[in-house]
Amino acid sequence: MLAAATTLCGCGASSDPLHEVVGATKKTLALSGVSYIMTLERPRLFGPSIETVGGRAAYDFRAGLGYEALTLQRRNGGKRTVYIDFLPAAVYVAPWPTPAGLLPAGKIWIEVAFTGHEAPANRPLASQLEGLAPELPLEEIAWGARAASHVGTRVVRHVPMEKYRVSVDLAKALSTARRAGRVAVAEAIESELRAARSGRVSLDVLVTGAGHIAKIDATVPGSGLGTASFSFASFHAQFNRNHPRQAQVVPLASITEPRFLWTIATRS
Repeated sequence: MLAAATTLCGCGASSDPLHEVVGATKKTLALSGVSYIMTLERPRLFGPSIETVGGRAAYDFRAGLGYEALTLQRRNGGKRTVYIDFLPAAVYVAPWPTPAGLLPAGKIWIEVAFTGHEAPANRPLASQLEGLAPELPLEEIAWGARAASHVGTRVVRHVPMEKYRVSVDLAKALSTARRAGRVAVAEAIESELRAARSGRVSLDVLVTGAGHIAKIDATVPGSGLGTASFSFASFHAQFNRNHPRQAQVVPLASITEPRFLWTIATRS
C-alpha cells in the first residue's frame, strides 16, 4: 500500500522532469485495470459533521470507467458509504443504505448527467464528483502540463520513487478533454478555470521506477474537496465494468436540485 510513511532524499532526478512526468502519466492512462486508495484532507464539501473521508476504488482509464466506495466518518462515530460509478459523460451515486423516503421505490442510483437537457444544472457538481477520481488530475497532466520540477526521491516501503511538482495549464487541458470526448472531465476542468484566477493548478506526483504514477496529491479549485490523495495499489486490477441497471437509476433533477446531492448522499 502506497499510503505508508515516506522519507525524502535528493537523488535520482530526471534530466527532463516534464518529459518524465508526462510520459509516466500517459503510461498510466493506458492501463485498463488500476486500483487505488483515496483520501481527502480538510474537505468542506460534506459539512462539519463529517470528520474523515476516504475511498477504495478501481479504474479503467482506457474506457473512462471507474468504481469507488467512498466512506464518510462522522464525528459522532457513525459511518456512511457512498458508491460512485464514473462514466465519460455521467456519474452515478448510490448512498448506502438508501435514504428512506428520498428516492423512488426500487431506485438505488442517482444519475448526474453532463449531456442532455439536465447538463446545465449538473455542471457545478462536475469538479466535486470528478475530483474524487484520479482520471481528472492524470488527464490534466497529460493534456495540459506546462512545467515540472523534481522535488526529491521518496522511499516507500524500501522502494525509491521520484517526486515531481507539475504546473498544469487548465485551458490547454480543457481543449483536449473536449476533443477526446471526456465530457465529465471537461466540465470539471471548466469549473476549475472559473475558480482559479491564474488558470493553472499545481499537482504533486510520485513516479515509480517502472514509469507509472504511484501517487497524486491534487487540489481542485472551487470544489470544497480539500486536498485529494490517490495512492495506486495495483496496476493489474480485475473489477466489474457493468453499469448500474437503468431500472434502479433515477436522474438527479427528478428528485432534488443538484446542490442537494451531498445532503442526500450523507444523510443517515
